Amino acid sequence: MKKVKQKVLLLFVMAVFIYPAYGQSYRNATELNTALNRLAKQNPAKVKVHKLGETFSGLPFLVLEIGTETKTSNKKKPAIFVLGNPDGTIPLGSEAALKLAEDILANSKTERFTWYIVPSLNPEALNHYFEKVKFESMRNLRPHNDDMDDAVDEDGPDDLNGDGYITQMRVLDPTGTYIVDKKDPRIMRKADYAKGEKGMYKLYTEGIDNDGDGKYNEDPQGGTNNNRNFPHLFQAYQATSGIWPGSENEVYALMQFITKHTEIAAIFTFGAVDWCIQTPKGGRKGNADFSKIKIPKRFAKQFGADPNRSYTMNEIIEMVQPMMPEGMELTPSMVAGFLGLGAVVNPLKEDLAFYKELNEQYKEYLKKQNINLERLAPQRAQDGSFELWSYYQIGVPTFPMSFFTVAKPVKEKQKKQGLSLEQLDKMTNKEFIALGEDSINTFLKNQGAPKQFNAKRIIAMLESGDFTTKKIAEMMKQMPKKAAKDKIDEKTLSLLAYSDKELKGKGFVKWTKYQHPTLGEVEIGGFIPYLENTPKAELIDSLIMDRLPWIYTLTGKLAKLSITKHEQKNLGEGIYQLKVWVSNTNYLPFPSNMGNRNKHIPPAVLSIKAKGIEMISGKQRTPIDFIGGNKTLMFKYMIKAPKGSSLQLELVSPNAGNDSKQIKL
Repeated sequence: MKKVKQKVLLLFVMAVFIYPAYGQSYRNATELNTALNRLAKQNPAKVKVHKLGETFSGLPFLVLEIGTETKTSNKKKPAIFVLGNPDGTIPLGSEAALKLAEDILANSKTERFTWYIVPSLNPEALNHYFEKVKFESMRNLRPHNDDMDDAVDEDGPDDLNGDGYITQMRVLDPTGTYIVDKKDPRIMRKADYAKGEKGMYKLYTEGIDNDGDGKYNEDPQGGTNNNRNFPHLFQAYQATSGIWPGSENEVYALMQFITKHTEIAAIFTFGAVDWCIQTPKGGRKGNADFSKIKIPKRFAKQFGADPNRSYTMNEIIEMVQPMMPEGMELTPSMVAGFLGLGAVVNPLKEDLAFYKELNEQYKEYLKKQNINLERLAPQRAQDGSFELWSYYQIGVPTFPMSFFTVAKPVKEKQKKQGLSLEQLDKMTNKEFIALGEDSINTFLKNQGAPKQFNAKRIIAMLESGDFTTKKIAEMMKQMPKKAAKDKIDEKTLSLLAYSDKELKGKGFVKWTKYQHPTLGEVEIGGFIPYLENTPKAELIDSLIMDRLPWIYTLTGKLAKLSITKHEQKNLGEGIYQLKVWVSNTNYLPFPSNMGNRNKHIPPAVLSIKAKGIEMISGKQRTPIDFIGGNKTLMFKYMIKAPKGSSLQLELVSPNAGNDSKQIKL
């Protein structure tokens, strides 16, 4: 008995003290802050902790700075900003941020960049994971009266069956819209009335009607999801958006910090969104009034328009279309972008081009790591999120990453699967057309293509050269897959398979009867909180370390400016012609195309420094707003100066590097 107790004690000590040191346990907000301060204490020359403020409940909100310039505010090196766990519900994102900090220090990744790292945007939401009863909530602890009654936060969920999880309640009700799936009784799905199915159940979050208003769990604890509190596409009057953009201490402090630090060259987030594997989403509609558009004077003369009257979007398109190149169709979004109408709500096509290319490279990288790519798609960035704000309003390359999504269940291979999108992608136009109309129509039907996309139309588009098989495959991959109402959606199937295989069934609480005080007999069960986004703690290190090198690959592609060449020519009479070539020697543009549009990023400046010279043509300080990836710009100057004069060429950019050259005339 004594040996058993000693063994239990040893296991306890290992779990509490040893495993956290090696990343084998998730850490709450206080433990994350302790880890940041420990790194600063262990590396005083290269690490500094900044306190940006406090959360509503008084938790310190910290940012870790790593680099060779921590002792000065006049930064010469570009910086990378990293935000872990933006929503507060993904502890793995916080661990990834800390693991990155440790790896930077261990492998001396401070030569080119300064690193700013925040483990969690919403420390209070993160702490929900460590509560005795787990309920997945993105809310911080600021009180919010969701149901607009006389009390605040008074009707949240309750752990009725005492299992430590808030799951669901299903209640037999003739007005219900849900039924139990015949193939798997664990699953509730919407009844398909078109097929004669009748709803039998209502679904509720587990809990009681605490305030007696006939509603259940409609006013839970807390209020704001910090990752919906940013200005870009902020959703006013939503329960979790906050009172106004930047109303939360952490969000306002973070926006101030990033705006102040113009040396930031790229932003990473570690959460549920992943632009490394899935391009940023387009298709959003702006809120500009396209029925009353005034054309600025600088364009009105060019268009033959009256700058004092209003036009509709259709009138402007009709006016400008004849000026467009042959075969190019003018769209409302093009007009809106050209005239600067309202906020930009969709990624610029030039940026999407490099995101798509990097997506393919990342997938190849994951394949080499033997990582299964057949996984649930990551979440899309939400309105008011940090991800959208950093891309659209800060304008630097933004790379949200997800370190874990649940794998799709392995499907049994069918003998006759038909043509796949992967096969189509590799076919030529002629090979696809040769399949014939019947086969093409079958393929389109299997892929769930809209009815207007039939074989005749597709063949005509391919023969005209307007489309390619690669383009068609790309479009179909982007189309949302609409599952039949009587079929279980892919996400549910994947979560069930993950629970059964990886968690031995512990990811799903079996439906069990419970006598509810107001609803009568109910059944409580369903997926446990955090199942979709938080894997077992022993997987933390492997999931992070397999993907961490890709961060360094991306930072290695960031714009890097330098003076690559210069020439001079003596024209006589003390007049010199000077040519200077400035190059971006890396893959990504300076800045991103969105950054070039919103003008938030300071331009690079090419200066000529010398005494006793006269600039005949060209400027002594030349701003450089944009240089594409692997591109070069040439600048010409005419200078009057004594023979033998020394010139200092200086190129300065806060976030793309500095360079200088000495010239003797």
